[in-house]
Amino acid sequence: MNFPFKLFPINIILIFIGFLSDINLITHAKENLNNKYKIVALTSLSADLVNQINKESLVGIPGSSLIRKNSDFDNKTIVSSGRMQPDLEKIINLNPTLVIGASGFHDKTLSKIKGLGINTLSTNIKSLKSLDNFYQELQRKLEVNNLTSIEEVLESCYPNNSIIKRNNKDVVALVSVKPILSPGANSWAGSLINNFKLNNLSANIQNKTQFKGYTNLSQEWLLKIKPTNLILIKTPGSDISQYKSLPIWEKLPAVKNKKIFEFDYYGLINPGNLDSIDNACRKLSLI
Repeated sequence: MNFPFKLFPINIILIFIGFLSDINLITHAKENLNNKYKIVALTSLSADLVNQINKESLVGIPGSSLIRKNSDFDNKTIVSSGRMQPDLEKIINLNPTLVIGASGFHDKTLSKIKGLGINTLSTNIKSLKSLDNFYQELQRKLEVNNLTSIEEVLESCYPNNSIIKRNNKDVVALVSVKPILSPGANSWAGSLINNFKLNNLSANIQNKTQFKGYTNLSQEWLLKIKPTNLILIKTPGSDISQYKSLPIWEKLPAVKNKKIFEFDYYGLINPGNLDSIDNACRKLSLI
């Protein structure tokens, strides 16, 4: 039988097969090297920070509107939606080396994941200091040689002397009207306001609320304290106009003098992500 091509000697064929095997081994080794760290971030902030340090290591993200428009996250697996608990099966299928969640909200999920032998990290960000500690811990876990501080990422949150000198202004931040809630000193908002040397008048009021770090204000207290600057928070599903429904609204000095500053919920109340924090800091610097 005649063949349309010459038969290669068997030794050449074996060498070629061996060459292909070597290529596969090298490719597999590179894939393993690239996948040394496989991190699932259950919050938009932790996803942002991991992306900032080593975006290739991030494999799972929350279904948050805050990061949806960032093309860096286009090829990442979404493991949660809104306020729903994360999909445990999706997380496990990603074979992560570390899963990061928020203390309080993700406790059950992290406990189950830890029970499967997967490393977990629970975060509780209440200040720029705790954010900096978390950022540097992530860098250590990703074996970054030269650690950097969060100040290098969020320069706008560290005001210069010219801003500090003109501050020390009295402010009251309102988060809602039923009840009238305001951030105390031991909250992310309280810490950020203090960082700009603004005098948060509700910082040290002690009363019990279901929202840790926040205090309940009365209309009588607001009338008595006479705030010269008001920070109004637009929470999801609400409108700034809700505050105008307060009977005392027109009697407040800040309202009379038009010293009203509107802030988004993400950034000042809930850190959200790096962009929202940056926006909040820029607005605080203008008060």
